[in-house]
Amino acid sequence: MQQQLTAWMRRRIKPAEEITLNRRNIYVLPTRNGLLFILSAALIFIAAINYAVSLAFGLAFMMVSLFVLSILYTFNNLNQVTLRRLPVRPVYSGESIAYNVELSRSPSRRHESLELCFDRGVVTPGDLLDVDRVQLQVFTPATQRGYLSAPLLRISTCFPLGLCRAWSVVDLDMHCLVYPKPIAFVMSQFNAGGGGSEDSALLRDGSEEFYGLRDYVPGDPLRQVAWKNVARGQGMHVKQFVDYVDSRVWLDWDMFFGFDVEGRLSRLCYCVLQLSRQQAAFGMKLPGVEIKPATGIEHRDALLRELALFQIERRGLAGSE
Repeated sequence: MQQQLTAWMRRRIKPAEEITLNRRNIYVLPTRNGLLFILSAALIFIAAINYAVSLAFGLAFMMVSLFVLSILYTFNNLNQVTLRRLPVRPVYSGESIAYNVELSRSPSRRHESLELCFDRGVVTPGDLLDVDRVQLQVFTPATQRGYLSAPLLRISTCFPLGLCRAWSVVDLDMHCLVYPKPIAFVMSQFNAGGGGSEDSALLRDGSEEFYGLRDYVPGDPLRQVAWKNVARGQGMHVKQFVDYVDSRVWLDWDMFFGFDVEGRLSRLCYCVLQLSRQQAAFGMKLPGVEIKPATGIEHRDALLRELALFQIERRGLAGSE
């Protein structure tokens, strides 16, 4: 029933970046204390009729008047409050998403004891008294990677007497990018190279390119002897060849063979974070995706974004970053 109710409310409530509350989207219901208050007023009124006590009549009428005024003041405390979404910082799976919401008011109004929360989530209090606008964070758990849409946001108040609760449910069309959860492991197989430059390389004995000449040592292959130099009387030297090995690191999907999709993504996410801290030049290869080696925060964020959206439908969502 809760899921059906949520689906019905999502169809009825139109998403918007900014919403101003008014009589069309504010609801008022008595709280538990309000129901007990009305029941007490009814019992006093019945007793006043039975015993013909004028003072009891006055008390019952005063209690009813307070309840009616409480409805009006509670509604007015929420009326004309404006909610606007703000950018959301990406998080990792398993953490809590802090959706940023800005509350604002007109200069002639004051709003006290406001409460914001998602369904069954932590309540975030706020007031609009000495300031015209305030930024609040409303939290919800990040249960999976990708772009997560925020649940319907509930704003409510019981001010001033706590007898009634005015509330409204809005959809600010908020989204957050959730990265895979990093899983730590020993990264001894990675060599960050020298300085992170794209031109850096490692030098070793090989057979690819001519590097120079060195003195002949007994046991060296005769086919590598520089016979032209020997014929000119320049002594016996041996040709030296080298292989140039790119020092930039490549993170590859097949490095973690045997793990499921989420296990591979989590370990690749850990690699990205560690290599970024080392300021190493590194790239990444995923099925259908290849990002060339580079350095910097923007490069790191691009790799994390690819990991977060791997095999997930991509959408351009405003206000999510």
